[in-house]
Amino acid sequence: MRVSFAYAAGIATYIVTTEATIAEIDSVASEPRAFREVARVDVAITPANGATLVTTTGSIEGTTSAAIIQPFVDTLRAASTDSVVEPTLPICGRDTVPPMHLVTLLPPVPPELREGARWQRRHVYGICQGPIPIRVERTDSYTVTGRAPQVAGAGVTLTRSSSFAYAGSGVEGQHNVRVTGSGSGQATLILDAAAGRLLRAEGEINSEIDITASGRTRRFSQRIVRTVQGQ
Repeated sequence: MRVSFAYAAGIATYIVTTEATIAEIDSVASEPRAFREVARVDVAITPANGATLVTTTGSIEGTTSAAIIQPFVDTLRAASTDSVVEPTLPICGRDTVPPMHLVTLLPPVPPELREGARWQRRHVYGICQGPIPIRVERTDSYTVTGRAPQVAGAGVTLTRSSSFAYAGSGVEGQHNVRVTGSGSGQATLILDAAAGRLLRAEGEINSEIDITASGRTRRFSQRIVRTVQGQ
């Protein structure tokens, strides 16, 4: 199997379903908390000077409220092996942040895919955990496992193994808060090489996170299951 791949210009729409479970480790009194969020994300892809501009818009529906995703412009450089530029962490509650990192919907893919091909990408970016800005460093390892039988024509299946490191600090209420943690993830992705699109992705991330406030550290386990479905 050998196919060419490039993301097609235009607008792609995805439904992203995220289910998360958070539990405090070593606490029998604390009940695990579950969250479910469904996002409809429109991704506008525009080639520009050897890179690709991506504008993400849409809406998020949670268990208790709905919110509009403010337009967020990012740049995709699939040929780059590293995102080495240190990100400016957002001011949470003021700055626009993406609903999810770009790699969730547009994984970096080389221009030629063949069965057994492997590559790795490193990403560093900022997210918000409530009012606390978090620096995320992740390394993704991809493998082409073969054709996707459910896709007519040039369907390709990828697997992705990921490692994560989290670090952040800020003020919440009257407390100075520090967040550190690490995690790992596995995902399966289906691409349509003929259409230049991600069709579907399913993955799971498991992390352990330490939150220190006023000199007390609490440790949490977090499990995130995410499904991405193209429309």
